[in-house]
Amino acid sequence: MKSRAFFSIAVFFVATFLASNFAFAQSSPLIMYHADNLDVSRKRGTLLLTGNVHFVHDSVAFKTQRASWNRNTETVECGGGFLFTHPSGFVRARNGSYQRKSEIAIASGEVSAGDSAGNYLMTGQYLKYDRKEDIVSIPMSPRLYQYEKQKNGTIDTVTISSRSLIFDKKNSFAQAYQDVKLTQKDLVVTCDTGYFNRKDNWLSMKGHPTCDMKNYHLTGDSIFLVLDETGKMLKSALVIRNAHGVQNEEPKRGNPGNVTEAFGDTLYCEFKKGKIERLYVNVNAKGFFYETDLKEYRNLMDGDRLDLYFKKGRMDRAVVSGKAQSTYFYVKKDRTVSGKNEATGDTIHILFDAQKNAVKSLKLMGNKTNASGRYIDLEKANRIKENAKRDSLAKLDSLFGKELDMKKAKTKADSAYIQKSLNERKLRGLFNRRKEKVKPADGTAKTDATKTNGTKTEEAQ
Repeated sequence: MKSRAFFSIAVFFVATFLASNFAFAQSSPLIMYHADNLDVSRKRGTLLLTGNVHFVHDSVAFKTQRASWNRNTETVECGGGFLFTHPSGFVRARNGSYQRKSEIAIASGEVSAGDSAGNYLMTGQYLKYDRKEDIVSIPMSPRLYQYEKQKNGTIDTVTISSRSLIFDKKNSFAQAYQDVKLTQKDLVVTCDTGYFNRKDNWLSMKGHPTCDMKNYHLTGDSIFLVLDETGKMLKSALVIRNAHGVQNEEPKRGNPGNVTEAFGDTLYCEFKKGKIERLYVNVNAKGFFYETDLKEYRNLMDGDRLDLYFKKGRMDRAVVSGKAQSTYFYVKKDRTVSGKNEATGDTIHILFDAQKNAVKSLKLMGNKTNASGRYIDLEKANRIKENAKRDSLAKLDSLFGKELDMKKAKTKADSAYIQKSLNERKLRGLFNRRKEKVKPADGTAKTDATKTNGTKTEEAQ
């Protein structure tokens, strides 16, 4: 009974102490609900609490294991764990502080913050929460996760990572800086600076921005994306300066895949249910498209402006305006290229057969630039090349045959000469051997004769 009475008196004393110091303020006082131990220094205006500390200020509350209150700065410093709760969410960290007058909470060390409905979660190493403005700032290693429960029970997650992040909870508006990356299902966005408005479903990016979806890739100096009402699919995309867009369609039902690329100063495209419907390129507009099994045959479109229209992701028609030029290759059923059509004019209208993925018709219009077109028969050109190649090979074969005959004749003559030389050598060798055999016999005879003659001469004397 004495301990309970003492604790009640202590709580009353602390509440009175805090209330007396905050009587001049318009906001309600900071009240301590519980602490295992406390140390009050009224002269210094400080209060030290340890063990299951629980504070309340208006509709917010925070718990910690160790807290110190400074009357001069009107700040509570917390250590040994920090849990800050408010009607719309919470902040959890190893350490924290709360400034009563400005109503700002600061957390550090393995920080996580979320809303009471479980729609978002933020993590980082340092967090600042402005209760009045309902703004969260994370300047170190931030991650923002936004969750949306689907009808089938699955959770759709949007993830934003960067070096620093500011999130306006009231307006569901996020600002991310440096090494920004946003992912949502098939959508992946990167940039140096990004703004994400979840309330109105749009994203704005600058500083080397890229946008990748399933089958689509966008780059430029800045990109502005609009999501549909569900916030799950891309509705439109605007790329300003150095715009580049790529669309890839995978092979279907035995048909090859196709690739469409567009370049220009400004690029705008519209989507419906994840499929592109229209693509517009302005100023120095260039585009090409090709089938993935014939990458070397690229159909070109060049002009001041380029409008492409699609049906179910496949090219339906195209309009090239202002000093327009186009090149289109004709592909046969056996996937060989029979020829190409080159056209120029002020405006070129191209109509496509989406099922065959081929050009159905071309319409040329000229005013400043005369409309003209020509067809180049690549099969004929190939036949000429093949015939020329065969003629060249035949000539080479003929020359090679003559050269071979000459080599054979020369080789035969050389062989005869060599054989003759060998025979002559053999004869000379035989003759010399015989000659050598004869020489010793003659020498002996001469010696004997000399001796005989010499004897006879002596006898005559």
